[in-house]
Amino acid sequence: MRGGQGGRIESVAYWLLYVVSVSGALLHWRLGAVLLAGACTGSAVLSAVLIARTRQQDLAPDR
Repeated sequence: MRGGQGGRIESVAYWLLYVVSVSGALLHWRLGAVLLAGACTGSAVLSAVLIARTRQQDLAPDR
């Protein structure tokens, strides 16, 4: 999805995934659940990549 309302919803969804993943990683790490903390960290990294990808698409000139 590019531009318009669909692109904005996609971006918000990736940001929500990022925030929940980072907080989950910190919580699980603090509780000693290292495996779950690692899974949440991986999810946070994936969402950061997706955020960067959608941001690049938003900044790219239309052809």
